[in-house]
Amino acid sequence: MKLLVVDSDRDLVEMLTSWLKTVGYEVYRAYSGEQARAQWIDHRPDLVILDSALEDVDALAMCRDMRTKHDALLLIVTDGKDVRDEVRCLESGADDYLRKPFFPSQLLARIRAIGRRGRSTLEQRPSSIISVGPIRVDSLHNEVIAHGKTTRLTPTEGKLLHFLATNANDVCTSGQIVTHVWGYGGDGDVSLIKAHIRHLRQKIERDPGKPSYILTVPGVGYTMVLRSAAEEQEAKEVVRPLRAVSS
Repeated sequence: MKLLVVDSDRDLVEMLTSWLKTVGYEVYRAYSGEQARAQWIDHRPDLVILDSALEDVDALAMCRDMRTKHDALLLIVTDGKDVRDEVRCLESGADDYLRKPFFPSQLLARIRAIGRRGRSTLEQRPSSIISVGPIRVDSLHNEVIAHGKTTRLTPTEGKLLHFLATNANDVCTSGQIVTHVWGYGGDGDVSLIKAHIRHLRQKIERDPGKPSYILTVPGVGYTMVLRSAAEEQEAKEVVRPLRAVSS
């Protein structure tokens, strides 16, 4: 597994690089956004370990751009203590999040957990397309086509929606979702799922406030409902007059 460590703290980068090499990883390093871009293209890492507070670039925006050139998993490390910062990073596409200071064993556990997800390289996701009624999910390109409209997804949204679509009409528990999307359990995971579900509903539902496809199963989790053509047509007929009244 190839790792790219990106942090403006040179001492931390050198320490992590040396240590990760001793446990068997192929490790590359960068101290700025510009260096990170070059290393990302040259070495095509499986996982990027990134400080979100790089001085010369918006780190998350850079990652979104670089993932269009070579897809890689993303582990954010940060000094931030605010839960909102963690939510922002995960909703922006990070696969995991780790606060500084951390023990090497914590970092290693996160790396191994991410590696178990079966998504280490782009080549492992060549045919990640599935349809549920009028909803077509393409997790390779992080897109969803809903009711004829194509919408971009974050990498985390793509994994979550693809998981729900793969298990259409079955209930996916919160624990199953956390394991599939983030690869670990922990405090705050339920609130993160809710945030992603809310965003997905805004992208695929005709009326996000009254969802028809992604339904909550109270106390258990969520299910994506496969609706028949007749049911979909009925939903259209209901929505049209409602929109006419509100306009």
